[in-house]
Amino acid sequence: MKEKQQSIASLISRLDDIETELKQVRSELAQIATPDVNKPSASQLEYTLDDLCQAFGRKHKPYATRLVNVLQQHGIITLQQFLSLTPGQLLDLEGVGVGTLKYTNSALKRLGIEW
Repeated sequence: MKEKQQSIASLISRLDDIETELKQVRSELAQIATPDVNKPSASQLEYTLDDLCQAFGRKHKPYATRLVNVLQQHGIITLQQFLSLTPGQLLDLEGVGVGTLKYTNSALKRLGIEW
């Protein structure tokens, strides 16, 4: 019984640590996610979500698939709609983690889009 209580306490402590780390990541993202009026919009570049997925590359395709599935669940079907989200808002969507965010940023850079 004591072991179970210690295990539960350990899990709760780890969850608290993860929550603190997530808050730090969101805070850092909020600081760097400032709009740039000179960057081209998604409509100017005429890219689609499919283009974004392709830019993930084969190695990171599972992340792209997960991203599109989550976006579709939230009614986001165009790249322009996606770009209206902040990185913090994207992280708030269930199923999106720091890895997906990292590879999304890289894919957008490959397309010449700063987010």
